[in-house]
Amino acid sequence: MSLICEECGKIYHIDPKKVEKYKDKNVKVRCGECNHVTTLANLMDTVGAPADKWPGEKMIEEQQRLREEAAAPQDALPEEPRMDAPSRKITGSGRRQGVIGLRGKMFLLFFLVPIVLIAISGAFSQWQINQLVEDITGESTELLTEAGAEMLLEKARDIAFQAELYLRANPDLDRDDFAYDPEFSQISVQAIGESGYTLILQYPEPDQDWTIWAHPNPHVIGIEDIDAVRAALGPHFDSFFELLKQADGGETEITGRYYWMDPDGVVREKFMAIAPIQLEGSPFLLMATSNIEEFEQRTEDLRDSALFLATQTLYVNLGIFLAAIVLIGLCIIIYGYRLTRKIQYLTDVADRISVGDMEAEIDIRSNDEIGSLGDAISRMQDSLRFSIERLRRRRR
Repeated sequence: MSLICEECGKIYHIDPKKVEKYKDKNVKVRCGECNHVTTLANLMDTVGAPADKWPGEKMIEEQQRLREEAAAPQDALPEEPRMDAPSRKITGSGRRQGVIGLRGKMFLLFFLVPIVLIAISGAFSQWQINQLVEDITGESTELLTEAGAEMLLEKARDIAFQAELYLRANPDLDRDDFAYDPEFSQISVQAIGESGYTLILQYPEPDQDWTIWAHPNPHVIGIEDIDAVRAALGPHFDSFFELLKQADGGETEITGRYYWMDPDGVVREKFMAIAPIQLEGSPFLLMATSNIEEFEQRTEDLRDSALFLATQTLYVNLGIFLAAIVLIGLCIIIYGYRLTRKIQYLTDVADRISVGDMEAEIDIRSNDEIGSLGDAISRMQDSLRFSIERLRRRRR
């Protein structure tokens, strides 16, 4: 579209897209030639009017031709500012068309990406903590089990030595009386922890099975019924029996795990340590036994405590993560809104300057790059005003 100054007849060519936002408004335009201010009412009708309906179009073209002929020496001067739009594509709001705007990019770069990275880092850290708990408790269980086995073996050695000393001092004590001699029974049968105890076994002689001669349960003393033990242990009997055979005639210390049915009918995993009673020709063995769960209970408690702390840490990290999401989101929303509002304001001012409004006020109170941009547009506005004034004086 083209506009003509009512005072001096200066012609301006304006891109309709740049003034579309001012439709249905009264817009004041200052002529750069004579400084005359023209008020354009109902601008949308003007923008939408076909070019051949402009009143005085032929007169405008004729005046332009005469002015160019009269001012031939001034052809080298800069042409009056034309209001043609740049070649870039502009939307109705004055912004470039694009898939993601400035706020979207800020949300993507400063919110979504950091949050995803923080979430990945937090999940990996929590997995590491849980893995560390499992490793520590597993190692602790193994170490405590080994320490318990060593302690049980030392207990068996100590009691076997005490039994040996008593038997040497009482050579007439018969094996049938081991459980009924108060002093020897007190030495050979002792409690270990909550479920453990010691007992005296006799290594099998020819045509004889294993026999218990001292035990907390008096009903098993002197019984050689190995079939009853096999029936009680079922599939666990073979491993138990193989462990006993490692005693090698009653002269070898052995340690190991086995399964045994307790009086409550539950088959539990136990640990045994066997030490021989060092008497010449003695087939007696001192056996110390205890439930494995006693050794592992401490590490289980430690594991439960560590998992509880790990869970609490997870909840705290989730709380911090959610708080960070809210805080970062609010900062981006508030700052992004203020930033884009200032940019849109400067865009609107620049559009007003582009249509000839050299008196457009630039009110940006910011000490950052946006403030510098506002100052630059203000200087550009002053420079254009001075250039138009100088050109107007030179043409006169």
